[in-house]
Amino acid sequence: MWALRSIGVRRVLAPTAVGSLTHSYGPGTLAFPDQLVDRTRTRVQTYYDEGACHVPFADPYCPSVRSVAIATAREQGWVPASSGTLVVIEGPRFSSRAESQWFAAQGWTLVGMTGHPEAVLARELALCYGPAGPVTDLDAGLEEGEGRHPGRSLRGLRRQHQAPARPGRHDHRRPPRRREDDLCAHALDGITLPFQLP
Repeated sequence: MWALRSIGVRRVLAPTAVGSLTHSYGPGTLAFPDQLVDRTRTRVQTYYDEGACHVPFADPYCPSVRSVAIATAREQGWVPASSGTLVVIEGPRFSSRAESQWFAAQGWTLVGMTGHPEAVLARELALCYGPAGPVTDLDAGLEEGEGRHPGRSLRGLRRQHQAPARPGRHDHRRPPRRREDDLCAHALDGITLPFQLP
């Protein structure tokens, strides 16, 4: 995120392959989650090691980036899932069946290994960030057999690349040029940073 900000990028729509915790979001769904749950343990989650730099994170993904991405996906023929909670797991292993069932019982809808800490690091830099999650397969708690498997996940991604239209290929929509009203642009308002951002 730091490198992106240093070259002037202020908005990021990041692809992140996900598994589904609900039959409502089957393989082939393009999901734009609006919430996340962090189940990671070892990832660095801040740029600020000194001082108290508490950024707002109630809405972890940028609503402006999400709304443009969702509208573009619809224009390209997708029927996107326009909300959902992404539980981000440490990896590299997939969930056990018990973990998957527990995640689903909490009301969470998607599971993946990316999307956090990227979201909080973007917020700490006042960047707009949103994930676009192609659903590759159902997670272990929703089906019999061995659960998620790398080969099936890759096949799911290949099927999506064969779809007749892809969001963003002919994207003519743009987020508003001005970011003054965007919550991400104001994430650092009133916070004294220990160093200057690029």
